[in-house]
Amino acid sequence: MKSRSFLRAGIVFILILGLGWTGIWFLGRPGASVEIKNPETISSEIEDDSDNFSGYGGKTPNETIKLLVAALEKENITLASKYFVPEIREAESEDLNKLSGANLLADLVSSLKNLEDGRLLNSSYYRYEVRDETGQSVAEIDLVKNKAGLWKISSL
Repeated sequence: MKSRSFLRAGIVFILILGLGWTGIWFLGRPGASVEIKNPETISSEIEDDSDNFSGYGGKTPNETIKLLVAALEKENITLASKYFVPEIREAESEDLNKLSGANLLADLVSSLKNLEDGRLLNSSYYRYEVRDETGQSVAEIDLVKNKAGLWKISSL
């Protein structure tokens, strides 16, 4: 009974792999391409998604973290939220306000001050790892470089 279910699962797995390889072969063949019919609409959508605070941020990831820490030490949540990418700015602002209300902002500032050097994932992505007392990674802070060449926090 157990060998039948194992055999059945193996056959299903092989079928899925076969379909995947067929799809890759079909899409990867010469002459297969994706054509964008109206490329000007894509660029206009990108321009409409501009960041009103694109001038806020550091020239390096470390500088952005220092600017965020300085704003949080002054409990200036409005300024601190400008160092985040637009997609998460409102949510992070709410979270920072909750931390401030619970008197936990100092703990966040302390953690941010004790960050060790992160690593560059590629030319426009940087990652810090937040570690606990035992050295275990408990969180990650990601930064991205915007069009102005300044680093913004994309996850905290």
